[in-house]
Amino acid sequence: MEDVYHQEMVTNYTYSIKIYAYQIKWWGIMKNIKTRTRIERDSLGAMEVPADKYWGAQTQRSLTNFNIGKEIVSLDLIHAVAAIKWAAASANEKCHKLDKKRANLIKRSCEEIMSGRLDDNFPTHAYQAGSGTQTNMNVNEVIAHYANEIAKKNLVHPNDHCNMSQSTNDVYPTAMNITALHLVREKLLPAVDGLIKTCLKLQERGKNVIKMGRTHIQDALPMTFGQEVSGWIFGLTNAREMIVNSLKYCTGINMGATAIGTEFNTPKGYDVYCVKFLNQILKTAEFTVTPNKYHGTWGKDNFVYVHGAIKALAVNIYKIAQDARFLASGPRSGFCEITIPANEPGSSIMPGKVNPTQCEGMAMICGQVMGHDQTITFLASQGNFELNTFGTVLMQNFIQSVTLFSEMIQSFDERCVSGISINYKRMDHYVRHSLMLSTALADQIGYEKSSEIAKYAFKHNTTLKKAALTLKYVSEQEFDKIVDPKKMI
Repeated sequence: MEDVYHQEMVTNYTYSIKIYAYQIKWWGIMKNIKTRTRIERDSLGAMEVPADKYWGAQTQRSLTNFNIGKEIVSLDLIHAVAAIKWAAASANEKCHKLDKKRANLIKRSCEEIMSGRLDDNFPTHAYQAGSGTQTNMNVNEVIAHYANEIAKKNLVHPNDHCNMSQSTNDVYPTAMNITALHLVREKLLPAVDGLIKTCLKLQERGKNVIKMGRTHIQDALPMTFGQEVSGWIFGLTNAREMIVNSLKYCTGINMGATAIGTEFNTPKGYDVYCVKFLNQILKTAEFTVTPNKYHGTWGKDNFVYVHGAIKALAVNIYKIAQDARFLASGPRSGFCEITIPANEPGSSIMPGKVNPTQCEGMAMICGQVMGHDQTITFLASQGNFELNTFGTVLMQNFIQSVTLFSEMIQSFDERCVSGISINYKRMDHYVRHSLMLSTALADQIGYEKSSEIAKYAFKHNTTLKKAALTLKYVSEQEFDKIVDPKKMI
């Protein structure tokens, strides 16, 4: 029995050793797969690059030199650069500078990038060289390597072919314009339109509900809740119109400017063809050659203008969010004129408490947009000589503004404004007890006597009507005829 037991122990031990050895071998294989690299070269020498990625040496250098923060370049911007490369290849082919085979390979690679299938090949950090060279070269390298993989030989070079007739200094500003237009139209404006639609429904529900208006956070004159919400709606639609009108300043592009605006190394007619093909790939007709390529290279005033309009929207929405927060304050010791949705428990210590978190979130994002606007304004001023070298951070701030703002507006709409209910009794209570209804008496008995009635009612904690009758300035019949909130709207 001992021999059998010993033999089983040896067998089990041997089996365990084999399993362990297999695991070590497997781990080794996986480690090699994860760390497998290839050698890529640029003008500064050789670099090890992940073998399963399409980028090259310059992208890899960027990951070392600008390993700053967690934010990477927006894929919207990457896709815009790919569209530009597609247009540039088409224009170079049209001008007989690039052969058809290479042009088609480049365009096919660009289409793959724009489709999103190569998104994991763009790792560069948002905080990089201010002109955007790392982003431009990242796209150039991916296009070239993917094109050569298709061709099964080295036909396309990142600089010689993918960057032909181009410079980062015309590619990146153009990509900024394309991205700005795309994000504002596809994210921000739809979010604003949704909020406007919700407010219109709220206005309709409140069109006959009389409440007290307030100025200086004090009682003023009566109005309907619908009238109050109409002000919100106009603030939204007016700012929206400002944004839409500002976008035309992003349609003039400087492709063909190359390094400083002189069009060096570009064939005749290249800029016009480039814009034509860019409109084609983006399925639009709005882009034009900028009248002055020098300004197109260093100028960022269009971003100050567009973002300024976005800031105007933030100012108005901040006010709306704050109004909703105060009108919903309570439920027993605040205004409590409206009730907002109870999305989550509001306190870790006070049971039953519900906070206006969507209003607060909206206010904070509006503050962030205003902060971004200050940054964009300063960075746009840094167009020294023939180039603005702060474009990458400027664009990062713009993208963050539009993205955060769009998402917060949608959340505020769906999780707050859409669920607002009107507290009819509380609004009516404030109207009936308001001292500012004395304003209606002023035309009949004068400002001084009307003021005396209001002060008497406040001092003796009585109604305006009782104060007027006590002072014998009007009869009960006269008071009821004159002081009618419905006639004051």
